[in-house]
Amino acid sequence: MSIAKLYRVKDLVNYPARAGNVYVDRSGRIRKLSSREASIGLLNISESMLWKLVKRGDFPAPTYITASMPTWSEHQINQWIESKNRAA
Repeated sequence: MSIAKLYRVKDLVNYPARAGNVYVDRSGRIRKLSSREASIGLLNISESMLWKLVKRGDFPAPTYITASMPTWSEHQINQWIESKNRAA
């Protein structure tokens, strides 16, 4: 029995680089925004585009492990990529 690989949103989409920043919020507290390097996901699309595709029905709906953790199986992703390659 093999365990299917599950992909989370962060594995599938691109994220731009973000510089770290220290700032003071409205209440006077000092906040630190951590830096993040750019990353390219498996699908090479933005997160907003992923959710647009899901909403339109052009991409498989996720399975939620928890209320805030959508995932897709490797099989779902591979099927979607193959269907895109056939259509092109």
